[in-house]
Amino acid sequence: MCFFRSGHVDKGPYSTFGFTTEANLADDSGLWPTSFAVSGLSDEATKTINALVKKAVN
Repeated sequence: MCFFRSGHVDKGPYSTFGFTTEANLADDSGLWPTSFAVSGLSDEATKTINALVKKAVN
C-alpha cells in the first residue's frame, strides 16, 4: 500500500515516500499525489505522512 525508496541508493538529494494503487487516495478531482519527496522528517512532514496513511487505509 505504501513504500519508501531511499535517496542514498541513487545518491539523490531526497528519498521518496509513495503509495501503490491499493491506497484509497483517489478523489473526484481526477488528480491526486501518489509519491512525495522526503528530505527530512520534520514534525510537519511526520503529520502529513500520518494523515496520508490514515486516508490510504480507510
